[in-house]
Amino acid sequence: MNPASRLLAIYDNLVSNSKDVQMVRVWARVFDIDSDSPTVEDELIACLVGLQKEVDFTRVRLNEHGVPPNLTDPGFARLRDVAAPARLHTNWSSLRGNVQPPECRQAFLWAAWVLRNEDEDVMPDEEMRSLRAELQALEDALDGAGMSPFLREFVQKQVDTIRAALRLYSVQGTRPLHDALHAVAGLYTVGGAKLEAENAVATPQAKGVMEKAAQVIKKTAEVCDSLDKIRKFGEGAWNLTTTVTPLVLPFIAKQIGGA
Repeated sequence: MNPASRLLAIYDNLVSNSKDVQMVRVWARVFDIDSDSPTVEDELIACLVGLQKEVDFTRVRLNEHGVPPNLTDPGFARLRDVAAPARLHTNWSSLRGNVQPPECRQAFLWAAWVLRNEDEDVMPDEEMRSLRAELQALEDALDGAGMSPFLREFVQKQVDTIRAALRLYSVQGTRPLHDALHAVAGLYTVGGAKLEAENAVATPQAKGVMEKAAQVIKKTAEVCDSLDKIRKFGEGAWNLTTTVTPLVLPFIAKQIGGA
């Protein structure tokens, strides 16, 4: 998928809704979020803000191909409008007529063709489930590991950062994961001396959690690289496994080995 084809997939999922319910339930179905979850609105707002940014990003990419903004309307403008977080409690029936006309969908179809050379592979559902399960296992391992508050917060930040990026995957593809992995690598770089001091008195279980965190980062990087290797437009392919993981794994290996 490329940025425009992701928008098309979201658009098709949105307009296929036939129930007259509040948008909070419509979007929950689109983004595969439990509509009865106590955090549903927070999760949806993150996705909707991400969707609006993806509309803007796609327009920028099209502009770089010489496509003027007016050729993406009405589809782009109307999808961006209906994705406003302020509309979460608006009924779908009052918005449906504005986004369902065929000319709206045509804008996304045409844009997806223009950006066809920017396609990246789609992450298999089982891979997504596996990454989420490993993040949950890592978070669960924090309990009872006897970790210092610093190490616990350090690992929790990694879990939260990667989990948030996975939530945005259906909206923005691998770009959020790219940013998340670089942010995680930064945590290791900045926290080096403090991490070493904390690890010196850490329990074996705490060291095991740190190792598990490194493994999750490595796997996430490998998955990203397999999805057509997150591209930096015009400058070739990013290889996260070789650019991000070396900042993390040797440091963790040193910590474990020096225990």
